Amino acid sequence: MIRLKGKDRRLIVVSNRLPFHRFVDDSGKDVWKKAAGGLITGLEPILKKCKGIWLGWDGIRTEGIRKEDFRLVDIAEIESEEGEKACKACSYQIGCVPLTEKEFDEYYNRFSNGTLWALFHYFFEKSFIDYSAWRTYCEVNRRFAEYIHEIAEDDDIIWIQDFHLFMTPYYLRKLRPNQEIHFFLHIPFPDIDIFSILPWQDQILGSILCCNTIGFHHKQYLRNFNEAVRLYRKEKTGTKGMETLEGSVNTHFYVNPISIDFNAIDRTSRKHEVLERKKEIIRQASSPKLILGVDRIDYSKGIKERLLGMEMLLDEHPELKEQFFYYQLVVPSREDVETYIALKKEIDEIIGRINGKFATGLWAPVHYNYGTVTFEELVALYSAADVALVTPLRDGMNLVCKEYVAAHSDNDGVLVLSRFAGAIAEIKNCLPVNPYSIEDIARAIYHALHMPKTERKKRMRKMRKNIKHHNIDTWLQNCLRNFELAQ
Repeated sequence: MIRLKGKDRRLIVVSNRLPFHRFVDDSGKDVWKKAAGGLITGLEPILKKCKGIWLGWDGIRTEGIRKEDFRLVDIAEIESEEGEKACKACSYQIGCVPLTEKEFDEYYNRFSNGTLWALFHYFFEKSFIDYSAWRTYCEVNRRFAEYIHEIAEDDDIIWIQDFHLFMTPYYLRKLRPNQEIHFFLHIPFPDIDIFSILPWQDQILGSILCCNTIGFHHKQYLRNFNEAVRLYRKEKTGTKGMETLEGSVNTHFYVNPISIDFNAIDRTSRKHEVLERKKEIIRQASSPKLILGVDRIDYSKGIKERLLGMEMLLDEHPELKEQFFYYQLVVPSREDVETYIALKKEIDEIIGRINGKFATGLWAPVHYNYGTVTFEELVALYSAADVALVTPLRDGMNLVCKEYVAAHSDNDGVLVLSRFAGAIAEIKNCLPVNPYSIEDIARAIYHALHMPKTERKKRMRKMRKNIKHHNIDTWLQNCLRNFELAQ
């Protein structure tokens, strides 16, 4: 159990998605696929230890909402895609919150991603204001709160994750005035000029101020939030018809950048089969240097700008033809959203142009993989890459850069990292780059390709030492310490 306030207590984690995705096979049987991610890596061990609950959506869209659609499932009772079950001693429960097709579209696609994600990542021109989507967002957040209320005990610690559930604390505080409620934001909190565009800024601030703690990845995000709260409290005369509850708690704010399971990635990079696969990748590249990009398809990731920087590099340095091989892994996401469909088409066209322009004989500068790879394959790719390009236009943290460093147990490799990724505050020995400047990207790649081995190793050793120390376990322990500070 988690020991806070001198007691052993249970943790209830609440997020938009569960750590398992459910689908129904041809026989009508439920099959579960384990999701991946830093948050899952960090929280599963403590949930198992305290026999906690993870509440979220399981990926199935229902035709309607019935009370019986919400259920608690012990992960020891669910069958994975591989036909395996978790052991009873290593188990916790998941609470499946149902969503209809309309709710998925309005709450998730239109408001969470189309409004909040775009705005909070500074793409205000892509953010649209939709009152119907806002109402559905609130309805879904209310449902989350009601289900938490249904399963929670008075001593439970409720930990709500991310922007999909901004309004859940408000609805939950109304139902459970004395409950301990915490919130962590995993994306940037924007400058007040950007945040002020949102018509529902007061409701969102009033809701998350109902929490005992609010965590951020970066000091700048906390500064932006403090400024928004200062103006909110100064100008507030009621929050547009919504009852205010935030005065019922003294909210503690803190900064604690999330990290990775360094040891797991480091160990994997040293496995015989991964080392053999690394050698095979290098042979297949057939070039002196391998450059790597790994991104979920999203306009915030800067994939297009990175490719244009690569094109400029080859225009200005034709001697680099056949001297490197760029492997870009793009993980599919939100494939039914028009913005993402258009972005993929644009990326496809740019890669086609670059390869058509610079290919020589059997060599082409860019190899493009639109899909997913296994964990071991990803670690092999990381460890084979001489240079990693992590150049988001804006990112709350970005764990790819940390994974790349952890995979380099050879203490070699160069990380090119965006100045607008949250991780830049921690990783000081990378090559920082302005991801909007294709000239800056081209220069950084050139520098990375020509960096002396002694400098590469010196930089990598320092980055590895930092990330090994500030890992996912220290992130979790720091969060729990801040929970105690809020008492």
